[in-house]
Amino acid sequence: MAIVAAEIAPQLSADDPRQVLGTRAMTGAQYLVVAICILVNMIDGYDILAISLAGSALKAEWGLSDAALGTLLAMHLVGMAAGALSVSPVADQWGRRPAILASLLFMSAGMVWAAVCSSYGEMVAARIMTGIGIGGMTSTVGMIALEYASFRRREFAASAVASAYPVGTIIGAWVAATTLDGLDWRAIFWAGAALSAVLFPIAFVLLPESLDFLMNRQPKGALARTNRMLERMSIGHIAALPPKPPGSKSAVLAEISQGFHVRELLKLFLAHSLNMFAWYFIIQWGTPLVAEATGSGVVGANYSAWVSYGGIAGGLTAGYLCGRIGVRKIMWATMLGLAAVIAAFGQLAGTGIGLTLIAPFIGAMLFGSATANWLTIAYAFPPQLRATGLGFATTAGRVGAVGGPIFGGLLLNTRETGVFEVAGMSFPMTLTLGSVCVIMAIPAVLSAITFSTARRVEPGR
Repeated sequence: MAIVAAEIAPQLSADDPRQVLGTRAMTGAQYLVVAICILVNMIDGYDILAISLAGSALKAEWGLSDAALGTLLAMHLVGMAAGALSVSPVADQWGRRPAILASLLFMSAGMVWAAVCSSYGEMVAARIMTGIGIGGMTSTVGMIALEYASFRRREFAASAVASAYPVGTIIGAWVAATTLDGLDWRAIFWAGAALSAVLFPIAFVLLPESLDFLMNRQPKGALARTNRMLERMSIGHIAALPPKPPGSKSAVLAEISQGFHVRELLKLFLAHSLNMFAWYFIIQWGTPLVAEATGSGVVGANYSAWVSYGGIAGGLTAGYLCGRIGVRKIMWATMLGLAAVIAAFGQLAGTGIGLTLIAPFIGAMLFGSATANWLTIAYAFPPQLRATGLGFATTAGRVGAVGGPIFGGLLLNTRETGVFEVAGMSFPMTLTLGSVCVIMAIPAVLSAITFSTARRVEPGR
């Protein structure tokens, strides 16, 4: 018999600590949790961008070909997929806190390795290690911020964490500009390692375990740990833990492999892959296409900066509106908006003024849709499976993340060759930049349609 959302995550009683935490005004202790998560994701943004910032210097010093550099640029995506698959179940089985701390260690170690490596193979391994940490962090850090925020602020808290990513890229660009003027590329990685190393003890001391995890998964000593967290949050102690959610099992993988969860996962796999297909096409190809069309690397850099600024504003705005008018409505608005700005980009790429106007909107739709889609996936699973569901779905998204730039490149190549070549087959075709962008906008629309069918499982409110 099918299990409906209410049976997976029943409504909480009025005296349940999670309901108390969700319905009262946010306290300083709750804001502190969200702030730490924001700092952690800011470092994520820096670490992802680091190899791109060092790429040209690495290419010159090691004599890398474009193909070799392109492979290196993608290695963190391989690590992110591995991290999301391996670390996210840890967050649901043994806790959000150990998963986040382990991810910070992977990120810091990977950046140190990148700073001291002396060969291409070592750098590949270092970027995979860094990616493992980033992938594990992506599926967990926003979760603990959401779970400690009040119901009214949950979506905004998650969006604030997501919006820290472009802040990290802006910091990274500033560090690169400073360090490459007189220092070498290794300073970029040393700076990233230092940021992670400084944040680790802060997170170790101040970041609490999730109440949702403790009260749903109920590991050994859960009651005592729960009461310590409740005292920290200025909520009264409880005498006993509530019953476990219906359908829950002792092992995370056994629980999420139940048919009604698997069906939802497959749906979200498709939705997120389509989303990332369009997302990574415009994020990866945007800057070089702008530089090509305008004949100016400076214009390309300015375009990239304005995308980041728009991303900060768009992510925060989307999170606020998700809490006000609903996640699904904002998902539709931002995904259709993303499709529209990708299509418009192809028409405006050669005009400096047009790009100045559209770049912030591209950033806003990119990070606004990322916020809405992250929340859609998070709310599709009960709290004890939330990290695993997010980790698995975002891993599927990496397929689209890799495929979008590659397929877009094949389409763009027809401008010069007049032939579309794929899998050893050739088709006569000559596309303009505008027509390529229209084609690459279609997956965003298909993603919105698929995401709109996701279930919503959320106790409380």
